[in-house]
Amino acid sequence: MPGGKSRLVADRACTLWAEGRLTQLMSLVVDDLVFAVPSCPQAASFLGEGVGRDELERRLERLLGQIEVLSFEPLSWASDGLWLVNRIAYRYRHRSSRLVIGGTMRQRFAFVGDKIAHYQLLHDTRRMRAFYDLAACCA
Repeated sequence: MPGGKSRLVADRACTLWAEGRLTQLMSLVVDDLVFAVPSCPQAASFLGEGVGRDELERRLERLLGQIEVLSFEPLSWASDGLWLVNRIAYRYRHRSSRLVIGGTMRQRFAFVGDKIAHYQLLHDTRRMRAFYDLAACCA
């Protein structure tokens, strides 16, 4: 079961993402991190599924080229034994159109020692796709 140390690491990961500090964020994950940001067929994910710290960092850099993180705040935490789960309130601004989207999403973390080994982000994919489609029209 994820302990207090895991919660501190996950909290730190949220803070670093909100601040755009990818190098420090990547120091919290194992080299062979498994990650997934599922989507639906009509709304391809910027991050998708993958393996590896370097691969996740490349995809996050690409995402940060598109959006600015205005806020990314944990609202609640729970554990189901293996996973540490939280609900996040977020606000992102599309860089070229300046449109803003906000809402909530869920994150799931699994750890090996004090490092994040598995990461999942679950959000409303159709809503996010509609935001990016609208932003592309306004840019």
